[in-house]
Amino acid sequence: MESQKMHLRHVMLHCFKKGNNAKDTADEIFTVCGSSTTTIRIVRNWFKKFRTGKFELKDEDRSGRPATTDTDIIKTVLTENPRYSVREIVDATNIPKTTMIILPSINADKYCNQLDQLKSKVKQFWKEGIMRLPERWKKVIEQNGSYIT
Repeated sequence: MESQKMHLRHVMLHCFKKGNNAKDTADEIFTVCGSSTTTIRIVRNWFKKFRTGKFELKDEDRSGRPATTDTDIIKTVLTENPRYSVREIVDATNIPKTTMIILPSINADKYCNQLDQLKSKVKQFWKEGIMRLPERWKKVIEQNGSYIT
């Protein structure tokens, strides 16, 4: 994927130096490589950089949330003992606790069983509730609104 990006950027730079505009370059890339390889917006952004004299084709460093590279380390630790607490994982990996988020996993079998139980309870609940309605409405009518205070 990364090598394809670099290849396309070289093509864009070549077309820019030939004097092509961004739209013609994008059309040429779409014709040769397919429309899913890039977008006209990306080609325009690169041409904008080239016009300002920036010809470095590598991605610039970006600020923001860092990539999560600790996932494999955490998986290894949890494979050894799946009952580790967050504190124990922090101690074992030297990863700061403030950056650690452990989400619960969903056990599909357990989830399906719970849904089946809920379905059966819902049917029973509705059946009993509907059968009690005439009795409840009779009480409401007999009290002539006095049940509301």
